[in-house]
Amino acid sequence: MRRLVAAALLVGVSMAPAMGAGTVVEQARLYLQGGKGVRADPPRAFALFQRAAMGGDATAAYYLGLMYRNGLAVTRDPETAARWLQQASEHQVPAAMFALANLYLAGDGVERDDDAARRLIEKAADLDYPEAVMAMAIGLRDGSMGFERNEALAEAQLRLANRALGQRPRAR
Repeated sequence: MRRLVAAALLVGVSMAPAMGAGTVVEQARLYLQGGKGVRADPPRAFALFQRAAMGGDATAAYYLGLMYRNGLAVTRDPETAARWLQQASEHQVPAAMFALANLYLAGDGVERDDDAARRLIEKAADLDYPEAVMAMAIGLRDGSMGFERNEALAEAQLRLANRALGQRPRAR
């Protein structure tokens, strides 16, 4: 079986079911990180994410945005990263909202805009994205990231964030 998978990978045949990855995005994630008998292949992951994102897959757009932001298997391009993250954000991907908010806070690939960052963080927090809940708590506590200082609300958000982060499955 190992030879069959290796041969299929060499000729570019999709072996998603044999690798335990049912969708193009799952297959791309596998190539991005490696595992389950598959060697990490970021350029292949990039190509798969790109194909899926061009077809309208919001999760693929998120990963493509991250790859452009970090220069992984592609030249770092924060403007293109922002466009893909925006597309994923419009489809309610909270991780993309949070990543795009960080671009706005840093002025990386987009004009620095604390208010836009705050709105994205709030939306991601409303979708229970733990990192966004935590960022909102910090913003409220410090009066940063476009948030007005509100210590009582910051404390409530911090409790929510700690609870959400505590419920996350641990990586093995």
